[in-house]
Amino acid sequence: KQVITQLAFSSPILGFEVPDAAALNAALTSDIAKRQQAEPGLSISNQHGWHSDRDLFKREEHSFKLLCSHIVRALIHVGKTFTPEFSLEQRDIQGQGWVNVNNKGAYNAPHDHGSFHWSGCYYVAVPPTANERSGNIEFLDPRGGLSMGSDAPSPIFGGKVRFRPQPGLMLIFPSYLYHWV
Repeated sequence: KQVITQLAFSSPILGFEVPDAAALNAALTSDIAKRQQAEPGLSISNQHGWHSDRDLFKREEHSFKLLCSHIVRALIHVGKTFTPEFSLEQRDIQGQGWVNVNNKGAYNAPHDHGSFHWSGCYYVAVPPTANERSGNIEFLDPRGGLSMGSDAPSPIFGGKVRFRPQPGLMLIFPSYLYHWV
């Protein structure tokens, strides 16, 4: 007897290692520090952290332009992977981007970016910590309270997925995924 399996409502999270990230991150660190000194920041999902204006794709600094080019390349890859008949190269990609800086004790409350198709984050710096959860990004199951309990872990019925970020890592994920840091 043949068994047919069709995955329903899968939520991919793709990780990209940005080439030459050390040099890019050094330049970004400097440009971000200048922005923090010049701008008060916004209060969105960030609690006790700094959130820049949503103008990343309009910035003139070389480091931000280079980062944005990596983001666009990643999104083109994602588009070709998940919707190969839809050509992103022939379209004007609309998006927002910003910088979050979370020092000790700061975090981003659970949120999504539902008005877009894809979301992502890039890690410039990740300080070492003794707390294994500190700094992690955690994605919450969009289906709600499905769980088999901790004694029977299953990727199908897990309630969350956690990533320990590293400098130079870019994550791309569907914008409907609730996440927090």
